[in-house]
This record gives sequence, C-alpha cells and structure tokens, in this order.
Amino acid sequence: AEIFGAGFDCDFFSASVWRNSVQSDEPVIQPAVWADLTYFDPFWIGFSVWQNYDLTSRRHDALKGGLTETDYGVHLGVTAWESEDEAMSLDVEIGHEWFVNQQVKSAYREDYKNTAELYAKVTFNNEIVNVYGQVSWMYDDIGEYDSGFYYEVGFNKEFELCDELTLGLDWNTSMVDGDYAAFMTGVDEAGFLGTTLKAYLSWAVTDWMSLVGTVAYTGVLNGSARQSLGDEGSGWQGDQYRRDLLWGGVSLKFAF
Repeated sequence: AEIFGAGFDCDFFSASVWRNSVQSDEPVIQPAVWADLTYFDPFWIGFSVWQNYDLTSRRHDALKGGLTETDYGVHLGVTAWESEDEAMSLDVEIGHEWFVNQQVKSAYREDYKNTAELYAKVTFNNEIVNVYGQVSWMYDDIGEYDSGFYYEVGFNKEFELCDELTLGLDWNTSMVDGDYAAFMTGVDEAGFLGTTLKAYLSWAVTDWMSLVGTVAYTGVLNGSARQSLGDEGSGWQGDQYRRDLLWGGVSLKFAF
C-alpha cells in the first residue's frame, strides 16, 4: 500500500553537536522538514532539509549568528527482514547528503567549500534494545582536508510511561579515519572519535504534535584530539569546539 508521511521539527538546543563533536557550545535553533513515501512495501524513499541557526556570535569573529548551514538529504530504505510476530525487524537505508556552509564559506574561510557524503545505515529493531550502525563517506574534499570515513554504532531503548509520555535512552560511539579526524579535530589519527549519551522525554500533545526534552553528554575519546582541543576547547578550531560538554534542549515535532 502507498503510505506518505511528512513532518516539521524545530530543535532549541544549548549547543550544536554533530556526530559526537561539539560545533558550538552556545544556543542554536535547528529546524528540519522531511517526507517519506512507502510506494512499494517494504521499500521507501525520503527527503529532508535541515538548517542550523546560531543564536550568538560564538563561532569566530566572522560569524555573527544566524544561518550557518543547510543540509539536503535523500535516502532509500527497505525492511530487509521482519519476524512473523513483527517483534523484530532489520531496516537498511542508503542515502546522500549535501552540506551547504553559508556563513563559514562566505564570511570566515573562502576555501571552505560545500561538501557531500554517501552513507549506509542498518537498524535492528527488537523488544530489548534497538541497535544501529552507520558508515559515511564524505567524498568531496573540504578546502585542504581530504575526504574521509566516519563509522558509528549505537543503542536505543524507549519506555512507555503512559499513553502520552515516552522515556528514551540513547548511546552511541564513533570511529573515523585519519582524514576525517584531521577535519574534525586537527589531529590526523584514525581511531575512536567521540561518544554521546542521551536521555529524552517525549510528550505526545496530540496525534500529530509532540514535545521532547533532551539532556545529553558528549565527549571526545581520541587522546590526541582531546589534547588538541584543550580543557575549555581552546584548540585549533576555536574555543567553542569543546572536548566535553553537557548539553540539552527542547524539540517541537509535527508529523502528518
């Protein structure tokens, strides 16, 4: 059967954290729109647009807040396996992302061009704990930084407290090759990059709107990168790139 779904999310976070790396340790707004179409079950196709708005001028003198990045995504997915009682399933997704760095490119670094990546993600859904893994290849060089690989594995568990409230726990850790590590931390050293432990509480206000509160801890695991970033993030990319951070915020989600 043909199934179409779409939504709008708006996150208000105390920091911008991406792939276990702190991009800015001051408040941001991150809106997103998405759409998924299941045209031939169990296959689906999806599209998304995500943006980041800095609410302060924390990121270098040239970035005075406002829109810093827009990401465009497209993906294809399939439920590769499902148990007869539907208690377990295996989802596979491949996708492409375009990263458009508005302010960074125009105001801070002329050589910081837009980039893109291909990724593949696998999720094993079950009643005990959901397990997911992802590999990403940022194939378009960024300035003097070569393209690189990013690997992530994580676990997610949700508890239904009542009909309207759901408590979720999520933990993931990541590894990178030397090129990706150099781009993110300034240290050309393959290995573990970082980890994020997150707890969230979701309140289903209506059938189509929910409010989510999140608190999380992100830390850099690579020893050389931690030394580069310093205690207060006073490293190669500026003092907002902290190596450890407790952060959180509120998200408003609409799904139709």
